[in-house]
Amino acid sequence: MPLRHARMHPMMRTMLALLLLAPFAMAQALTVADLDALRVEHRAFLDALAQVESGGKDDAVGDGGKAIGRMQIWEIYHTDAVAHAPAIGGEYTDCKGKAYAERVVVAYLHRYGKKALADKDYEKLARIHNGGPRGHTKRATLKYWRKVEKALASK
Repeated sequence: MPLRHARMHPMMRTMLALLLLAPFAMAQALTVADLDALRVEHRAFLDALAQVESGGKDDAVGDGGKAIGRMQIWEIYHTDAVAHAPAIGGEYTDCKGKAYAERVVVAYLHRYGKKALADKDYEKLARIHNGGPRGHTKRATLKYWRKVEKALASK
């Protein structure tokens, strides 16, 4: 006799749903190798961001001490990126290292601009980096994009 959902205990339904969905969730988890492949694919863009943010200086501190490293990453940005790609690991202060900071940026952009990342829509990605998850919709990020665009053109 088949199990009927109406008679199944709610906790059992939840556990069953989690078991059935787990393979899909795990298949989408970004690994460090995935992030590093994206770093290679988007090298010119990442270099342009670093140039605009800090002149490429890993020890840069900005925004009144709230942003660190070449990418000028805020702690909340770091937390968000690591939540999306736990394989990054590390601590916020690790954003002062080039490879780590770039992994954080790529993970964040993958979370909020996955299609733009695939399409190499660097305007949208730069504006998300600068203005948050909906940064690409904010007028205030247009000036930032122009700086990144100029840095990209000089590469």
